[in-house]
Amino acid sequence: MLKPPDPTPVAAVCRAVVAGARVAGGTFVAVFALGAALVAQETLDPGKAGDADGAAPGLVVVNLDLLDSRDGYSIPADSSFLPGETVHVYFQIAGYSVGEEYRVRLRYAVDALDPAGRPFYMAEGGEFDVELAPQDENWKPSVHYSPRIPDHAGGGRYSIQIEVADEIAGETVRTRLPINVDGDQILTSDELLVRDLRFSKSDGGDPLNEPEFQAGDQIWASFYITGYETAEDNTYDVESSAWVLDSEGDRMFQFESQGDAGNPYYPRLWLPAKFRLDLEETIPPGTYIVVLRLRDRIGDSAVVQRYPFRIR
Repeated sequence: MLKPPDPTPVAAVCRAVVAGARVAGGTFVAVFALGAALVAQETLDPGKAGDADGAAPGLVVVNLDLLDSRDGYSIPADSSFLPGETVHVYFQIAGYSVGEEYRVRLRYAVDALDPAGRPFYMAEGGEFDVELAPQDENWKPSVHYSPRIPDHAGGGRYSIQIEVADEIAGETVRTRLPINVDGDQILTSDELLVRDLRFSKSDGGDPLNEPEFQAGDQIWASFYITGYETAEDNTYDVESSAWVLDSEGDRMFQFESQGDAGNPYYPRLWLPAKFRLDLEETIPPGTYIVVLRLRDRIGDSAVVQRYPFRIR
């Protein structure tokens, strides 16, 4: 009646039920304009102000740019990035104070934040403690920062937050550069559940409003798992299993149980998944049910959800 596909694809598809981190595709694109007006600088000492050339007193971040590679060319400020891509940021520091013996003492810190303010990449920082020579009158320290967007990042407005401190002047400035990420927009949950299960007749095909099939068809379904708990170090541990019931409630076919676990730097709040069924030519018409059982080992919870489909 129901038959699994050949062994190698089945294994790959079953693994994807939980471990489908490579399943790509964005369902929502957040589009917004970026530009100088959106790169807001906050000077913590309002009694000082500087210009972009550093000619007047006042610490300032200048030449803040997105690059096509770490040492590459500038790209438009409204460029969009996909999960898994690396963002290359470049900036310089001007308007700093010069102390005795032409000494400069600057510190900087750069953070990569998601739309909720969570870090999605390790912060970086450093200092410039140097003695200037006469020919260094217009010198501007340069910083490169290349955070990688996590493979499981959702879409939205991310940001690069920069803080620079002038230890001689006792002045600090902060600057934020918005970053547009085109990724899946998945509504998370406080309870373990399957989200947005969609049936189709091909891998990545158009979802069916009414999941109806004919004998001999392939059935594909994609969905997301969310609502599982994560530990303080972002550890997650989820197990899934699936089977098919006929119109009498008898179990016809069962996938091998699969699990996925990890502790990524950036919390993984949802898992993409999919499965495939091949229908025999002799399968009788009627209503069938796919049953998905999820287990959250960290939160010690489980849930069973059912999804009917018809064979004409």
